[in-house]
Amino acid sequence: MAEVHGTYDPRFEAVRDALANTLDQGMDVGASVAVVHEGETVVDIWGGFADEAKTKAWERDTIINVWSTTKTMTALCALLLADR
Repeated sequence: MAEVHGTYDPRFEAVRDALANTLDQGMDVGASVAVVHEGETVVDIWGGFADEAKTKAWERDTIINVWSTTKTMTALCALLLADR
């Protein structure tokens, strides 16, 4: 299983397992996941590599380009507002 670093609340172990599986299956070279639940950081994990050549390990503070993720967040906010 891929090496995953960081911390997570045991209730969210499935998130850690999902990241490890994603890395194991080659779906991503490296990634990080952070989850804040009710104001508390319950997942802050990372693993894999920061480059396609797999020469630079993914670190806690690896900086990446997130491309068009604002579209998803904007749509999610609109859906939440419509639901309320």
